[in-house]
Amino acid sequence: MIMKEDIVIVANSPGELSAMVKPVVDELSKSDKRLILVLTPCQYNSGRELEFVKTMTNLSAIVTADQYKRWAFMNKPPEGITFSKKGLVIYLGGDLAHAMIVARKLHYPAFAYVQDRVGWKKAYQKFFVPDQQTYDRFHKQLPKKKLAIVGNLMVDSIAKLKKWSPEEKVVTFMPGSRTWEINYMTPFYREVIKMLKAEDPTLKFQLVSSPFIKATPIEGVKTISFDDINNSELVITIPGTNTAKIAARGIPMLVVFPLNNPEVIPLDGLADLLCRTPIAGPALKRWLAKTINKKTKFFALPNQKANTEVAPEIRGVIEPLVVARRALGLLHDKAARTKMSVDLIKAMGEPGGAKKLAEALNAAI
Repeated sequence: MIMKEDIVIVANSPGELSAMVKPVVDELSKSDKRLILVLTPCQYNSGRELEFVKTMTNLSAIVTADQYKRWAFMNKPPEGITFSKKGLVIYLGGDLAHAMIVARKLHYPAFAYVQDRVGWKKAYQKFFVPDQQTYDRFHKQLPKKKLAIVGNLMVDSIAKLKKWSPEEKVVTFMPGSRTWEINYMTPFYREVIKMLKAEDPTLKFQLVSSPFIKATPIEGVKTISFDDINNSELVITIPGTNTAKIAARGIPMLVVFPLNNPEVIPLDGLADLLCRTPIAGPALKRWLAKTINKKTKFFALPNQKANTEVAPEIRGVIEPLVVARRALGLLHDKAARTKMSVDLIKAMGEPGGAKKLAEALNAAI
């Protein structure tokens, strides 16, 4: 019996799994390849990633983060999986080094879908990017044959969801998909809601609960899933992949990034380890948070893509009253929200990236 070729997908955090891995798996499952997902370690994990990916019934096998660590660092392959002699590895998020390690273990060629950085350039046969803007940013770093535009996977992830169809006076809050985000944002949102209620008692509020971590309920606020936010006149959210998914649906948003207590926000790599040290750690994290905020032009993904503030951002040490006032201003300005809806969709681009990526990977095998 001839074993099917393997396409091994490497990713980790909630945003990547829901916004990129899922649409790619849906497209790749139309071929006769065997699909294997490798979850890698990440300080941004929710702890519920494995539970979520088990709902992707098109996957033939899942390698957990613990199994991957034993494989990568102790040379103990994941039990119960016999990999084919022929296949490839596709990076869809996390540290590019992880997908490179998997590819070398399996003697497969490695490919990557990237949006904000390239690395280990010699280890990857090709880097796929979402748009011309990203292509232009990377083309001087890579030979032309190593770079290709396929489209924005995040747009595909919401293609079957309802577009914006607002109900009057509905405001939706998104606290995030990780425990620290929910613990950090729920008290802040609670205060914003109190202020909005005081100003307009007829407002109706919704709170989005992630499939990874359930939202902490707020009294008088309806808890919904992300699928059902299309009825919102306005969404108030923290930065992240969610901003891309909201934008692709054309739903006006206000992006809020409070740095009132930056000690709770995890950082990447060595910076995170240094900030865990007693006494000096918290001070260092406050300084880093302030510096990153100052140097980052936009945090919301559609703003980054448009290179302008399509969705307003409120950042830094902020009071709930500032957010409530800005939200009221947007709620009273239907024309501004209508224009924002159009501009958000335009910034994110057309669907079809997952199909093009799947076609490229099948052709590579």
